Amino acid sequence: MNPRTPAPTLQEEALVPHGSLSLPARLCLLGFDTEKGRVSGAPDLALCVRAAALVELARRRIISDVDGVVTPVFDARTGDPVLDELMELAEESRPRSWRTWIGYRSGAGLDTVRRQLASEGYLSAERKRVFGLFPVTRYGLERAGYVEVLRAEVLGVLEGAEPAERVDEDDAVLAAVKAAEAARASAGGGAG
Repeated sequence: MNPRTPAPTLQEEALVPHGSLSLPARLCLLGFDTEKGRVSGAPDLALCVRAAALVELARRRIISDVDGVVTPVFDARTGDPVLDELMELAEESRPRSWRTWIGYRSGAGLDTVRRQLASEGYLSAERKRVFGLFPVTRYGLERAGYVEVLRAEVLGVLEGAEPAERVDEDDAVLAAVKAAEAARASAGGGAG
């Protein structure tokens, strides 16, 4: 795909379902412990969320691979703050590989996802000051039931309850990212 090609048509955008949470948002929610109501044991959550954002942008055909480099379609936007923030960053930055993009400023993307989820009622946001000086925002889970259903769907994919051809593409991506995270944790690369 040429980076100067026009943005996808409405027909092409229909390839990614609208009206639901984005892939990065759902992956962020999967990092929450539903009993504790907070993120637990997910040190690579920012990296996973960034990887999911790249997958979603590629599926929407507004980034592509050109010789191993992430190449954006300039001025293409999705309407999703997380994805659009990454698109702006890709347009303004030097060319980078997929692996580099996963880590590059991924914490900012996670912050945007959390703010989005808080504005939609999935998370609560509590602003505090650490040592009375440094402002921080702590996020708590508001919709534990949604996360439990989402987790059950992902586990169903991992356990092979459905034939591969009948598995929803988003569920397959979520399952693959969570499985990679768990494999990394078991190999000593972080908690899953």
